[in-house]
Amino acid sequence: MRDSGSNYSSNKSDTSFNHTLLAVCIAAATLGANAQETQTAGPLEEVTVEGVRGSLKNARDIKRDAATVADAISASDINALPDKSVLEALQRVPGISIERFAAVEDPDHFSIEGSGAALRGMAQSRSEFNGRDSFSANNGSGLNFQDVPPELMGSVIVYKNQTADMIEGGIAGTINLQTRKPFDSDGQQIAFSGALNYTDMRGESSPDFSALYSNRWQTDVGGLGFLISAADSELRVSNNSVGQGAPQLLDIPDVGERWVPINAGARMVNQDRHRTGGSLVLQWANPADTTLATLEYVRSDASTTWYENAFQSDDTVGNPSADSVYTDDRFVSGTLQGADRYNSFARRSVTGTLVEDLSLNLALHPTDRLQMAFDAQFVQAQTQVLDLSIFGNTRADVEVDFSGDLPEVNFIAPAGVPQSSAAYFTDPANYFYRAAMDHIEDSEGEAKALQLDMEYDIDRGWFQSLKGGLRASERKQTTRWSTYNWGVLSETWAGGQKFFNGVHDSTPWDGQPGTGTYPAPAHDVFHFNDFFRGNTPGIAGGTILTPGAHLLADHHTFRSELGRIFGFNSLKDRNDLVDGIFTQPEYNPVREERQSAYVMATVTSLDDALTGNVGLRYVTLDYTTSGGVSYSSINASLPLPADDLAFFNGDSYLTSSAASHSQWLPSLNVKYTINDEWLMRFGASRAIAFPDMGMLRDSMGVYAIVTEVDTDGDGIDDAARVSDYRAGTGNPFLKPMTAHNYDVSLEWYFNDVGALSASLFYKDISDFFVSGAFPRAVTNNGVTKTVEVDGPVNLGDGTVRGFELAYQQFFEQLPGAWSGLGLQTNYTYVDAKSVPNPNISTNDGNEVAVAFENLPLQGMSEHTYNLVGLYEYADVSARLAWNWRSEYLLTTRDVITKLPIYNGDSGQLDGSVFYNVNDHVKLGLEATNILDQVTETQMQVNDDGTRFNRSWFINDRRIAAVIRINF
Repeated sequence: MRDSGSNYSSNKSDTSFNHTLLAVCIAAATLGANAQETQTAGPLEEVTVEGVRGSLKNARDIKRDAATVADAISASDINALPDKSVLEALQRVPGISIERFAAVEDPDHFSIEGSGAALRGMAQSRSEFNGRDSFSANNGSGLNFQDVPPELMGSVIVYKNQTADMIEGGIAGTINLQTRKPFDSDGQQIAFSGALNYTDMRGESSPDFSALYSNRWQTDVGGLGFLISAADSELRVSNNSVGQGAPQLLDIPDVGERWVPINAGARMVNQDRHRTGGSLVLQWANPADTTLATLEYVRSDASTTWYENAFQSDDTVGNPSADSVYTDDRFVSGTLQGADRYNSFARRSVTGTLVEDLSLNLALHPTDRLQMAFDAQFVQAQTQVLDLSIFGNTRADVEVDFSGDLPEVNFIAPAGVPQSSAAYFTDPANYFYRAAMDHIEDSEGEAKALQLDMEYDIDRGWFQSLKGGLRASERKQTTRWSTYNWGVLSETWAGGQKFFNGVHDSTPWDGQPGTGTYPAPAHDVFHFNDFFRGNTPGIAGGTILTPGAHLLADHHTFRSELGRIFGFNSLKDRNDLVDGIFTQPEYNPVREERQSAYVMATVTSLDDALTGNVGLRYVTLDYTTSGGVSYSSINASLPLPADDLAFFNGDSYLTSSAASHSQWLPSLNVKYTINDEWLMRFGASRAIAFPDMGMLRDSMGVYAIVTEVDTDGDGIDDAARVSDYRAGTGNPFLKPMTAHNYDVSLEWYFNDVGALSASLFYKDISDFFVSGAFPRAVTNNGVTKTVEVDGPVNLGDGTVRGFELAYQQFFEQLPGAWSGLGLQTNYTYVDAKSVPNPNISTNDGNEVAVAFENLPLQGMSEHTYNLVGLYEYADVSARLAWNWRSEYLLTTRDVITKLPIYNGDSGQLDGSVFYNVNDHVKLGLEATNILDQVTETQMQVNDDGTRFNRSWFINDRRIAAVIRINF
């Protein structure tokens, strides 16, 4: 990644400063993100809680003392969140489910540790560091949790409703990452952790380590605190998948109409993740304990590289053999013959993200009743992506059997070929270089925020305090996101085919056969054998040839070699570049200016049984966006109609837009303490969620899908045509989504760790963000075409409702070692009604067709639960955690099939066991994906809800040997 300068994300211990460490920790965790409360100074004393019990107790106390409905994860041991990433830890929280795919629009690529979190079925949650906004510089509006080192976290708090002093932006809720402070403990703290991770499919090991030093001193000028922490983690994993292509409805002789997949394919991906991070914190409290200053710097730097080999076809159709087997509605097994274009491709994608966050918080307690806090924050973020693909091509038939739990796929030589399948697929004379594609992103953003909070303790009757504040922020983000630049390397209709063996079949369409040679790049040999650990034949005899990985080493090699050998034009070779390698529509600066003010009253009954807060927040939002419109350029030598060549002439021009929005956001939260163990809550608020930055692009890129055509019926493609006119665009005038949120909960805290809670929630939501494809008449260079435009809009109203149950306890009443047994479990039910989530496309290029109207809310599982067995006795602690979610809609419109894709029911079992060698050293083993889970996806083919399997994924089991040292 190139140096973008300082990047900062802030840490705000905005709390009402109390006189014990426990109060400080709880208030900072609970109120810092949720309430952004004023810090004041006071004497501190250490409260020590350790081990699994300590973590559960801290999380329970955060929930109990929160000003609104909340749940939490706590790490009582330094550098000891219960999972290997923040995102994996979040899946244990009631109401949260995590995404396992790299992107929702791309359900063909599994992810290492997940890629996003849904809270109560919705992705529109707000992410923050220590109560302040933070973000990653991509097309989103929040933080990539999977890129944050979990070793830096002291706790993660999930707020599910709002108070007036919370920063706006989360309809589903707010997820606050709390880092550690030197005043969290009394005196010196030294901690180190190290781990060696082994992944069984990849068969490789990789290290983790983290270290922390913290100390505090009492001096003549007051209390001083210093903390520094660092973390570095590597992970190398693999995943394999088998899939079938989009189905077609065929009339089978003597059988009738049946759905038949057009083809089948296989994919293998190696992923490498490297994540580093650190924090530096300085704290000072004056001798009178009336002032507390906190200066903090947090850095998170992550990179992910994945290398992929696949053998599949996205568009060529195989015909079922006569001996194929069918059910009442679909093809089950047989041979798909005559699919003459199978891509044998290699792909390398590298993503780097950097977030840096600098904050200063000054908390004052000038009088016994008045508290003030001033907070300043500066964040810088950067994202870079390089994605390179090369497609080889060959003919193939495929034998498939989808009747069992796992698929069986066997690629065979096409009919009439004299070679055996093994010889055919390893002969470079049977593969030619078809196409290549590059994609680049280079985005950065920065944000500045100032906030002033004041709170006055009234303490008269029911009124405890009155609080108010002002906040102003400015966020500038420049997204540079190129098109996926597909270009032909060799084809019958573009100068002939260039084969892996160096032969150039240059036969013209209307002339005599001609052959020659060319300097063919080296190719690779790739094996698809033993695809599912021997549980299925997988790709029987599946050794194929792929383009050489050396061509994907970097963009310079990719561009120069493919340009020299094939005349390929990379992104850098395009016309009208305005910012490095980007065209005007790909260069999108967005400026967001936000101002907010709030007032909130805290009330308490005379007997302290009834407490709560009522408040009003006002926010104004101004967007300024820039962009452009561009038209791709088509090689004029291709035999295309003159109007297509004129329309796609590579022209571009500038555009800009501005939009303003304002909202009043009232909130009410009431907590009634029935007795020492039981309490009830009620929360009501109006909340908003902002569109992702990528949705606001003021740009449109118009491009062509060119396909080959057999015009004379001889079975040989002899012409080309534009089969689709497409464009991608943003919408700078999107309004924020709005919701009225209601929560009711009953909570029972029956001992130091034990808790049982039940919550009901209801959200009435307006102005959903919906993406679809719409026809638009577009004119360029005197030619008008109907273009299918993909873009976001605000659409409709809907409701999300459900309930949550959570329980945790150690069974200390059992005798002896049995008293170490414990249980933690939770269950969430979510139901969405009238949510506008259609799959929208064009019909015959002239009108909108809503292909699937009654789709569920994307990313929402109706049922989610966690079941965690715990054990902690003497020097041994262990955990066995099962996480399960029911099926859910991955995407309304897959980029390949254009169909809705669902993730099936799925669960994962993880575990750990630790042994305390002494008071300072702990050894352990951690295991992830113990049961070797197979993940299945399905595609919906009609509005009646008919679905067929799309893909089957299997990924590594991970084992880590861990050492933790604390002083």
